[in-house]
Amino acid sequence: MTENAIQLIDNQGRLRQGLHQIPVSEINYRDFHLRTPMGHKAGALRQWFGFNQFQFTSIISPELIVGTAIVDTKLAVISFVYIYHPSTGKLYNYQFKAPGFGSFSQTSLQPDNGHWFFRMGKNTVEIKCQNHKRTLLVRLKDGTVIDMTFEDHDFEPIRCATRADLNGFSYTQKMAGIPCQGRVSCKAGEYDLAEIQACASLDWTAGYLKRRCFWNWICLSSVLPDGRSLGLNGACFTNESSFTENGFWIDGKLNKTAGIAFNYDSFDLYKPWHIYSTDGMIDLTFEPEGTQTERNNFIIMASNFHQMFGRFSGNLITSSGEKIEIEKLYGFTEEHYAKW
Repeated sequence: MTENAIQLIDNQGRLRQGLHQIPVSEINYRDFHLRTPMGHKAGALRQWFGFNQFQFTSIISPELIVGTAIVDTKLAVISFVYIYHPSTGKLYNYQFKAPGFGSFSQTSLQPDNGHWFFRMGKNTVEIKCQNHKRTLLVRLKDGTVIDMTFEDHDFEPIRCATRADLNGFSYTQKMAGIPCQGRVSCKAGEYDLAEIQACASLDWTAGYLKRRCFWNWICLSSVLPDGRSLGLNGACFTNESSFTENGFWIDGKLNKTAGIAFNYDSFDLYKPWHIYSTDGMIDLTFEPEGTQTERNNFIIMASNFHQMFGRFSGNLITSSGEKIEIEKLYGFTEEHYAKW
């Protein structure tokens, strides 16, 4: 357990709300006093079935974009890997589903220490974290190999804990713009991640999320022309109950921002997006180049997921007033409807 860390649920069964400066050692959801909408104590099945987790890790550079995820909804576990090659426009997409029971997968309740995996046949996705070192390992049946590591000793993550509806909660931990090392071997070629100046991002989320929810999300990871690393994370329509997960990092130092708005054509996601914060610190245009799409309908659960990848242009203003020009840097936007 990390020194000076806290558990997310206190000894009275309540969520420790807020933006946490010190690490959260464990999402001890079993200690949470989960209620029904009518105020009664939730039964054991609701307590187990209602808790969801997912972890998304990306690698972004002008030469290669990689997105990977493991999503545990108890009923089913979903994993995907995609690799986008900007110079050719080719997308290599892999999607896997398995029952939420058995030995197909494993997750952890510790955001900064744990081992997640998804295994199906000769396809394996693993995400590990220990002692501030995070590792992504992918082995796919077609020979695709991803070995990526990054260290977050000096990074200031966003740790945001908010209530979700009347009786739930959401915890999310975000990082972006962290230089990473390793290699990718795939149909697009062989890549040394340090040589191509790749940067990693992380989205670690868990909780009793809203039964039906929708959100937009933005993530940007890159190296600026002056050599500084840049990462950005923001969302709308989720995690906004008094606290937000919006901000950007310059060399790992967080510049927290106000609420973020997304203006885009929901009938044509390939048209340009305008994304800006209400305090003026973020003002970006996004030009999509491709998408990772996932549609699942299990009747009692459903997901309509569009993660767009492309280029951002515009400007950012730091907490100290520095204006940073952004010109065609790669990253993601997202439109996602989920019924958990």
